[in-house]
Amino acid sequence: MKTLFRLLPALLVALALDGLTKAWAEQALRLGEPVPVVGQVVRLTLGYNTGVAFGLFANGGPWPLLVTGLIIGVLVIGLWGSLRAGELPRTAAWPAGLMLGGAIANFADRLPDGRVTDFLDFGLSAQRWPTFNLADSFIVFGLALLLIINLREKPPQSATPAPNQAES
Repeated sequence: MKTLFRLLPALLVALALDGLTKAWAEQALRLGEPVPVVGQVVRLTLGYNTGVAFGLFANGGPWPLLVTGLIIGVLVIGLWGSLRAGELPRTAAWPAGLMLGGAIANFADRLPDGRVTDFLDFGLSAQRWPTFNLADSFIVFGLALLLIINLREKPPQSATPAPNQAES
């Protein structure tokens, strides 16, 4: 249960920061008009995404909402099971919370009108990364940290001794 209390602050931070920045972007930016932050490499460009990651399945009706809701449900069930079984290491709590918070934030943003608010715009000249938001960043960053934690974690030792190969 202690891991759950470590996970919740990260989840709440992700929800709050994403919600506040999306509200700010909708008030301060004009749709499709880039505002340079670091030359043309980093810009703020308000846009809306009716699809899922990178605009896939755009204008897909209710499907993106249903799919993301299903993914969040699977994440919650998986995290809950891992927490109850003590399988989630303490170091994984914040990354898991960020990932889940980002997913819930985008889901909540999509609920009213079927679209997600994006405004972070990176690239060089005409070669641009798809515009995204903080929730997307929390999901990717949380997943990357979980992968690193998983790769660095030692595999559990077997409880049964290895058979003696020197038997005569």
